[in-house]
Amino acid sequence: MLKDNYNSIANVPNPSIKKGSIKEKLLIFLEETLYTFQKHFKGKVNESEEYLNEQLGKTLTYFSKNQAFIFQAETKQKQEKGIDRRVDIGVFKHFSDPTPFFTIEAKRLTTSMPSNREKEYVLGSDPTKFSGGIERFKHNVHGVNLDYSAIIGYVQNVDGKYWHSTINNWIQELIDGKIESPLNWFSKDLLFNTCNFKDLRLVKSISKNQKLDQTTIKLNHYFINLCK
Repeated sequence: MLKDNYNSIANVPNPSIKKGSIKEKLLIFLEETLYTFQKHFKGKVNESEEYLNEQLGKTLTYFSKNQAFIFQAETKQKQEKGIDRRVDIGVFKHFSDPTPFFTIEAKRLTTSMPSNREKEYVLGSDPTKFSGGIERFKHNVHGVNLDYSAIIGYVQNVDGKYWHSTINNWIQELIDGKIESPLNWFSKDLLFNTCNFKDLRLVKSISKNQKLDQTTIKLNHYFINLCK
């Protein structure tokens, strides 16, 4: 999670951006800025998720000063029942908007994770706590009522191609019922690579994930190679 002291509003949207194109502008900006983040923070292979999230938040805020969106750390995701959740970064169109139009969650990708957390990009070890990245979106506790969002993987060993295959193997085990989950998992939950692994600095994929309420959220997956 991002630190509480980084909860300030970043900027005011640019009115020159045409209505309806902001999502496309955001995805272009996000990809470009993640390459910059990779360049500046490569070698951070032992840093915590909290540290990396803080640096990512500052990087996105710095480069978005003239953009039509605002990045907010630790954005509250209001729940219909139970305790409200917080997603790592919420993206807003205006400082007065009560809810984000896009959310970003981030997870470390390293084989040194303890066994009870090794699959945390997808799901956690306790199905009642919703600690996994993808499962939080499927449970609609992150990306609440949204059609699009993103998950970022901090690759701290091996590479993005390896993690793409490994994560899809975990999802396939969920589809096949080899791993227990209260959620339904389908072939559309699998990550579809969109960059042909041409540049392992940033491996990009998409998935179309069905939520508990039967709506679908399209997740953009970005694996940032911090190894080199």
